Amino acid sequence: MSGLVGSPSLADCEDAADETPVHGVADETETRTERETTSIYARLPVSDAKGVRTLVDGDRTLFVYGAVTAREWRETDDEELVDDFFEDPVAAAERTDGTFLLVGVDDDADRLLVVTDKLGARSCFLADGRPAFSTSVAACLPFVDDPTIDEQAVSDFLLMGLLWGTRTLVSEVSTARPATVYEFEDGEWRGERYWKPRYDEAEPGSAYLDELASRFRTAVDRTASTLPSEASIWLSGGLDSRNTSSALCKSAASGDHEFETLSAYTYDANPPTGDNIEIAREVADRLDMELTELDLLPSPERIERLVDVCGGMVAWHITKNLSGSYDIEDSSVFMEGVEGSLLGDHLLQSHFTQYNSAVESQIASEAALDIGLVEDCLAVSVDPVKTFRHEAEESDENAFHHKVLDIHFKNYYNRCAMASNAIIRDVGGDRVVYTDGDFLEWCARIPTKYRKGTFPFTTKIPMGTSRAKLGMTKRVAPELADITYERTKLPPKYPYPAHVLGFVANVGLGRLRSEQTYGNGQLSDIWLRMDTDLADWAETHLRQAAERDVFADDLSDLWTRHQRGENLSPVIAHITSLEYWFDTYL
Repeated sequence: MSGLVGSPSLADCEDAADETPVHGVADETETRTERETTSIYARLPVSDAKGVRTLVDGDRTLFVYGAVTAREWRETDDEELVDDFFEDPVAAAERTDGTFLLVGVDDDADRLLVVTDKLGARSCFLADGRPAFSTSVAACLPFVDDPTIDEQAVSDFLLMGLLWGTRTLVSEVSTARPATVYEFEDGEWRGERYWKPRYDEAEPGSAYLDELASRFRTAVDRTASTLPSEASIWLSGGLDSRNTSSALCKSAASGDHEFETLSAYTYDANPPTGDNIEIAREVADRLDMELTELDLLPSPERIERLVDVCGGMVAWHITKNLSGSYDIEDSSVFMEGVEGSLLGDHLLQSHFTQYNSAVESQIASEAALDIGLVEDCLAVSVDPVKTFRHEAEESDENAFHHKVLDIHFKNYYNRCAMASNAIIRDVGGDRVVYTDGDFLEWCARIPTKYRKGTFPFTTKIPMGTSRAKLGMTKRVAPELADITYERTKLPPKYPYPAHVLGFVANVGLGRLRSEQTYGNGQLSDIWLRMDTDLADWAETHLRQAAERDVFADDLSDLWTRHQRGENLSPVIAHITSLEYWFDTYL
């Protein structure tokens, strides 16, 4: 386990941590903060010395797991930060930015506070009715008297390959929401949201894109101020990682920070045709970065480790690309590129224009499987869209456009985009360059026309990229604008219509020829067909799942259909992830 556990007893914290898989790198350090009311136990990578702080002022302690990028945190003494935090935690949280989880303990007032960052980049799980929490679901279970499977969460996981709302796979453990101050009082956790962006659309035009690029560069530079002298990034043939790499290299060259060197890692995936590696190599050469190529190899042991580390919150076929993390010899602080969904890559134009309700829009944007298939795999009767309805009702936004965005900001990034970052923290430190309020505010106001469109007469077949992403690339990384973009096989300097046609030629025609293209012929499908050990593991866990009350009695047909050529790797990955986690922890 790499992360932290908090409860009244330090011994209980250590015991709970020992209940979780002890993966991580050998070069770890343990941190113990023992107070009268709440203690914190953490296992942390030595490579990220800036990734944890313990601020003490008398009976009050503020534990910082991660890195706060706000300038006042670098310029204010510890006692004043602690005083401001306990005086008004909501106001203090509003002034933060960065990748962090804050824990405040006031022994004198018998007070326990837990604060997530603006996107919830560091997952935190709360034991219902107990002053206990952890960055691991499994570490919360020792504080639960009789943990039970959340059947609605099982349905949600089958539908999406991840979870939504505050659910975990255990009814008695909940997920902390992003941008929220939690306080344990009167026997329960109570949360207050301290931040959300404006959702009104900005005017399209160069001014919007100029400001987007400016705010992104500032967000990256703020992150650079928290990095050690050397850091690493995952680099692909896409635009997100090259934008972030370019901005980070410029921050390193400025001489304003301790951070001096950025190296890169890449792998052959999405699709596994070698294109991403070739483009990544060209980007790395242009930026004078050292690039290391990693092999992605199937292994039941690695699949289990992915599920362990992510706490059963994300299916293994979603996180499989990060399995290469375990081949990195020297742990470091790692980053991924700017999240493309913030730039119009995930919520498409159609999700705002083609649906009548926020529930329908969520189904269209988040469901990975057909609802009928999900129901066929279950032996229990649950409403497959109950959680989507709940999230729509929970949002206090009234306008449809605003409600869809609000649900997205409360759920998508911490449940999907960053939930897999726990794998990075299993081998080193991590940062998220886009958990910056100023940048997020501008992303939330992206004009709908700058989002990725869909092809005429369809609502689900997306065009290759978004206008916002291309526009930002030309401004943030102009020195890389002549290097091919993997999805469209054209450099970013070309106009948007050319990229749409390039995507059609690359992906559409490739699929007609049954070639591996973007979004097709993915590794999970290939692995399940080609690797005997993984195939045996998956088939075994499908059989075990069929014996569990929550699943249908006969799931063997899924495996038979897959082996006959139908790509059912997503549903197989969803079920086997669930069954492995249940079998291991419940």
